[in-house]
Order: sequence, then C-alpha cells, then structure tokens
Amino acid sequence: MKDLPKFPYEVYPWQEMIFDRLEHSEKKTTILESPTGSGKTVAVLYHVISKYPDRRIVFLTRTNSQGENLLREARKLGLNKVMTFFGRGEMCLFKKQASEMSQGTPEEQSNYCRALVEKNKSGKGGCPYDTNYDLGWKKTIMSQEEFLEVGQEYFCPYFAQKRLATDARVLVTSYSFFLNPFIRERFLGWMETDLKDIVLIADEAHNIPDLTRNLLSSKLTQGTLAGCSKEIDQYGDMMLNKVNASYIIDSIGEALNSLLKEGDRIITTQEVTEAYMDAFQMNSLDIKNLLALMANFGLSIRESKSNEGKLPRSYIYNTSILASRLMEDDESYRVIISHSEEPSGVSLMNLETYEILSFFGNSYRTFFMSGTISPFSKFLDETGLKDPEKVVIKASYLENNLRVLFVDDVTSKYTQKEESKGRMDSYIRDVVENITRNKVIFCTSYEQLSSFLEVEMKGRIYFERKGMSNEEFVTLISNFKEKGGNLFAVINGRISEGIDLPGKLVEVAVLTGIPFPPPSPETSAMELFYEMKFRRGWEYAYDAVAATRMRQAIGRLIRSPDDRGVAIILDSRARKFRTELPNLYLSKDVVSDTNNFLDQ
Repeated sequence: MKDLPKFPYEVYPWQEMIFDRLEHSEKKTTILESPTGSGKTVAVLYHVISKYPDRRIVFLTRTNSQGENLLREARKLGLNKVMTFFGRGEMCLFKKQASEMSQGTPEEQSNYCRALVEKNKSGKGGCPYDTNYDLGWKKTIMSQEEFLEVGQEYFCPYFAQKRLATDARVLVTSYSFFLNPFIRERFLGWMETDLKDIVLIADEAHNIPDLTRNLLSSKLTQGTLAGCSKEIDQYGDMMLNKVNASYIIDSIGEALNSLLKEGDRIITTQEVTEAYMDAFQMNSLDIKNLLALMANFGLSIRESKSNEGKLPRSYIYNTSILASRLMEDDESYRVIISHSEEPSGVSLMNLETYEILSFFGNSYRTFFMSGTISPFSKFLDETGLKDPEKVVIKASYLENNLRVLFVDDVTSKYTQKEESKGRMDSYIRDVVENITRNKVIFCTSYEQLSSFLEVEMKGRIYFERKGMSNEEFVTLISNFKEKGGNLFAVINGRISEGIDLPGKLVEVAVLTGIPFPPPSPETSAMELFYEMKFRRGWEYAYDAVAATRMRQAIGRLIRSPDDRGVAIILDSRARKFRTELPNLYLSKDVVSDTNNFLDQ
C-alpha cells in the first residue's frame, strides 16, 4: 500500500497478538474479544487499512462516543476521507422550525424532509438549506461537528454527508443504518458500492442481538389509540364498510383493556382474535378486512399531512398494521406480551435474530469487537455466523491492575432480599464512608437504588434518577467528574456501558447484587426460545446476560493499561462466575482489602 501509515503508539504485547492472529487468519469473519484499554480499536483499524488498502470500511457503533473514539484513532493514523454519518434527526438544522423531524421514523423523516425541500423550491417557505453540497472535503476527517458547520454556508449537513459518502474511505455510523435492510440498501446506494466490496467493523458487538430485537419489536398502547382518535377528530370519522373509524379504534381499545386485565403475561394470537371478536362483535375475517381499510385511511392521512408540511405520520396506519399482525399465526419465533406498567399495552416481540443478521456474511470481511462478547456459543447462535475466527486476547495488565472482590454473607436474590437488606445497607454505608476513592455503586434496579436513599451516609453522593433527561444526565456526570464522590447508578444503564471515566475518576465499582434479568414474560419467552432452539435456556437467558452486565460495569474501572481499580460484588452468588471473572477473590473485609490494593 502506498504511504502506509505508521502505527501511532508503542505496540503492546497484546496488540502484537491481535496483529498476528488477524494477519494469519484466512476466514471471512473474525470475532475479537479483547479487554477495555487494550487498544483493539486502533489495532483492528490499522490491520484493515494495511491488509485491504483498496477496500472501503464501514465502522458500526452503538453510541456517538464510540464513534468519536474511532475518529481520534483515524487522526492519529493520518487517514484521509474519514467521516461520520448520522440520521436526519441529529443532522437537521431546520428542526427548530420543524420540531417533528426528531420524532419520526427514518421513513417519516425522509418524506418530511423531501416535502420541506420541495416547499422551499416552490417559494412557499420550507427548508432553506441547499441539498446540493459542492464544497468537497473541507477536512480530511469530517465529524458530526464539521458537517453541522457547513450549515453556516446554508448547505444541509445531512445531504453533505450523502455527497461525501460516495468516495469516503472510512464511514462511521450507527447500527440502525445496517440492521434495517431497507436503510442498509439506501446507505450502500449513497456509498455507490455493494456490501460484498466493503469491510465491516462492528464495535461493542455483544449488543447486536438485543439491538436487532428492539428494531423488530412494536407495541400497541392506549397512547397510540389516543393518537388515532386525534387524527379522526382532525381528518374525519371515515365510514369504512358501514363502520365508523372511531368504532374500530374504540373496539381495539376495548380488546386491549380485556387483554391487560390479567397483568403481565405471554398471550396467544387466538386470545387476541377472541378479544377482538368480543369487542367488534364480528368474525375475524371481517375484522381483518376492516383493519386493511383502516390502514388505507391512514395512508391518506399521511399524504394529507405531507401536503400540509407536517411529519407524514399516521397513528391510524401504524395501529391498523400492528393490530392486524397481532392476529396472524406466524411460524417464526415471536411472542405477544401484555404489559401492565405504563405505558401499558401489548407488544409483539421477535425472538430470533439470525435471519436478519445474515447480511454480515455477505460483506468482503467482517470484524466483530467487544470486551465482553463471550460466551461465543450464544453470540454465534444469535447471529447465525458460520465458522468464524475466534480471537481471545488476555492482557497482562488486568491481572496486575484489577481486583474483583466478593462477600459471602449477603445477596440480592429475591427470596432472601429482605433478610439481607440490613447487611447490604451496612456494606454500602461502610464502603461509601471508609473508601475515599471515587466510586460508582451499580444497583440491580431503580427500586434498589431508591432504597439506598433512605440509608444515612456521610460523603458526596450522586444518584441517577429514572427518566432523567439527557441534559440532566450530562450535568450529573459533569458534576461527578469535577467533584468526585459516590455515584449511584443502575447496572445495564447509561453509566455501566458507554461512559468513559478513566484514571482516578473511578477507582472502585460496587455491584449490589448479581444483575440477572428480572422475572418477566420477555425473559421467560427468551428462556423458552433458547431452550427450544439451542438447549441452553437458563444459561443464555440468565447466566450469560448477568455475566456480560457485570463485566461491562467492572470494565468502567480499567480504561487504559495504567488504570487500577477494585470491583466489589455484594452477593455470595458471585462465586458462580469465576470463569467470567478470573480475578475474583472472597473478601472478609472489603474496605481494608480495597484500600490496601489501591495503596500499593
């Protein structure tokens, strides 16, 4: 390769292992598990640009911060034509005037944008930003911030992205652009390339199956029915086959209330159909025909809203389609679940993910990266990958710099939670008051977190609240970074995965229990699915999930080979996870053991 960049750092032994394994692999797909702080991102990027100099690269991330990390490494490597690609909701400069833009689905945003552009061309207002970007690469690496700056010259940042995507060497984007097959095809069209010609790098890849399920799932609530009623008030109570649209919505609402009477549970399509027939006082075929007519009514509303310069969303269309799907017997693995908690409603949840994820096998090369991707068997079963190269890197600094302690006289197990509460509170008070290092206390739930509010403790304390706005969350993290202290958060939340708190910003992580998924119809459905398909129901649905959550939370401590930290697991069941937590030790005095280790 001409002008092959020099690796910008001193090469650690574990990075040499990454280079060696990747260089000698002849397989199309590689799964790399390497701990946080090991430099796997820059190592994989360097390998790809060196070994495949004529291939374009798409780097998939879950969060913006992960994408920014890739851009930093690209700058260090001196790469050219590297860019981020975000959706309209994040890039639209006109959304202050068109506030609905950030609320729509990608399809709705696209239609809304098109209507606003056409409105401006016809001199009737609309969006004034030029979609024909022609300024080229103003910088060799274009981040979201650089794209937004082109708006100062009245070019649309979103369309500037599309223009530069045609010849970008490396594109950094979110998983949503590739997990949705329709958006993926559009994205590749903007790149003017085919999937078979590009290299995919998937960061934090352990998230992929759950992200896919969330993409495929949908929910019918009283709130969506209220949106339908509002559309009827605005666009008329259309008569559909001698039945008013309002009667259809009221009947769906009546059926929904009936299905929710028995609380959270898995329900069958037969139960849904019978609830519909009771509410509509019709047979199932007539109901399906009405829902089809209702969907057409919704399409006309979408068109009317588009002509009015509004977001072309129709609650009637979306509700009619989902209500009809809830009646269908489908051979694929999916379940219908009722939820009594707000927003109460009925969800359609897809369980299998491997079919929609099969596209990964069609790229030129694919690299999956994570610090917590094992057990490999679960990841392979959920993605459907065939015979990939599995690379597990053990970094020596973890053994020296990380200590994981657990106690054997307390647990968060539901059946013993009450009798353990006093000892749990005592541990929390002791850790907060007698370990002076900055700490994050990861709670198993918001309920448990709230219970610690009642414990008298001395020290600077911060609490993550349920439903915090993004602005409130940023302020919380900023205050903690500035002043230090004790940050109470929920495991598997925003802080346990994705927030970077390097060095002495966090030196102690306390886990107030084993973070098994709480009992729910969703978890029961996943356990049954895993058992039916792979004969690993409990292992995949509970043990593997808990292990990943613990490893992610503990991973907040070691962000570089120079960091040191101690994790404290307040649950006797931790000994079950010695394989996943090799640095695990039983402690009889967590305060003393923690202070002694960090004072070394």
